[in-house]
Amino acid sequence: MDLVTIAVELYALMPDEFTAARNAKAKELAAAGEKELAKEVRTLPKPSAAAWLVNMLVARRREETDQVLELGAALREAQEELDPRQLKELGRQRHQVLAAVVKEGRSLAGELGHPVSEAIGTEAEQTLRAAMTDADAAAAVASGRLVRSLTASGLEPVELDGAVAGPLPSVRSARTGRPAKSTRPKVVEEPVTAGKRRTDRAERAEQRKAEEAAHASQQARAELERAERRVAKAEADVEKAQHRLQDVEARREELAEELAELKNRMRDLDKDIAAADREADIAQGVQDEAEAALGKLQAEAYRARKRLDQLG
Repeated sequence: MDLVTIAVELYALMPDEFTAARNAKAKELAAAGEKELAKEVRTLPKPSAAAWLVNMLVARRREETDQVLELGAALREAQEELDPRQLKELGRQRHQVLAAVVKEGRSLAGELGHPVSEAIGTEAEQTLRAAMTDADAAAAVASGRLVRSLTASGLEPVELDGAVAGPLPSVRSARTGRPAKSTRPKVVEEPVTAGKRRTDRAERAEQRKAEEAAHASQQARAELERAERRVAKAEADVEKAQHRLQDVEARREELAEELAELKNRMRDLDKDIAAADREADIAQGVQDEAEAALGKLQAEAYRARKRLDQLG
């Protein structure tokens, strides 16, 4: 696995799962000898709340997210062609689509057990709006690896430094973080025909489909790995429980044997006590008879002593 694939998986998790999953992945990679990759994974930052919300839209509401990005591409094309009527219509659609998608995002967050505030929703809308104005920002959003929210400022390219976990999904100037400028002389091209525009749109649509399929494949692989980890953990838990049950059952058998022995011992002791009681009764009778005989003898001795005294 490379850093991008791992980042896509991690940034599709819930906020409270991110840190533990990231550290566990880094530890797993280090144990496998991938020390450099482990170091890169360990430094992946936790996304802001707004970035997490946008990542969730990309991961779980891809069709709605693509609608935003496609509308943004159409708007940029209309601006290049200076088509005011098209710009007005697309601008109206942008407002409606953004509002609907952000509402869907907040609903999704609630379903996932992590509701977000209206302020976070506004920040996510600002990020999507920036993606509609800048192709590189759109690619950053589509990557599903946003770390922070984005902001569009006029005609300037959207600032993406530190906005995406791992490498940016497009080549940018190392010095400015903006698309590198061509040094070739500008060539004045002939007006683009309607047929050429349709062809370009079709090609872009095909490219988006390919990117979507690749992203879906990454998501599927990530979900499979998560499922396999959960299955492995469940199997380990079952095995542990089975061992525990065996230990408890063995201990129960030992205690049952001890109890049976004690019951037998108690029966023997009951018999011994009964025999001792009978012997005690006999001994008591003998003692009573001896005491009675002693009393008679003492009385006779007293009378004999008294006669002797009278005779003397």
